[in-house]
Amino acid sequence: MAVLPWLLGLALLAGACTATGSPELEVSAAQAAVPLAGSSQIVLTISNLGDGDDALVAVDTDAALGIELHETRIEDDRATMVSLEQVPLPAGETVRFRPGGLHLMMIAPDDEVVLGATFELTLRFDRSDPITTTAEVRDLLDLAEDALDDPDA
Repeated sequence: MAVLPWLLGLALLAGACTATGSPELEVSAAQAAVPLAGSSQIVLTISNLGDGDDALVAVDTDAALGIELHETRIEDDRATMVSLEQVPLPAGETVRFRPGGLHLMMIAPDDEVVLGATFELTLRFDRSDPITTTAEVRDLLDLAEDALDDPDA
């Protein structure tokens, strides 16, 4: 029966491909830039305190048409924004979303997204339950300065 060793090998391979460990995610309060030209950057921090990897796969809010996962990349002295399908959240690491790097891009924010206002975001993950956090609308320059002042940013 040559099929039995093949099936055992396939079972071992499938087991090796499954996620191990348990992610334990902690999400900071978020900050959103005052909208400009129909969009707004959102910054926050996600820490994975667990021993299993996860990934941010989507973000929802009632305060905009949608939210996309973005990364600013510098190539040939030119900054471009790249849309991402997901953002890996490795076990034991912290991922920071900041201006000029990883960030959330709010598309067509509603009229209530103004300086000083707050709104809720729900983050969706590959393995963990959704987490809702509050975002405060701030001036984009303040968000950039905070990122520069934070040595871990």
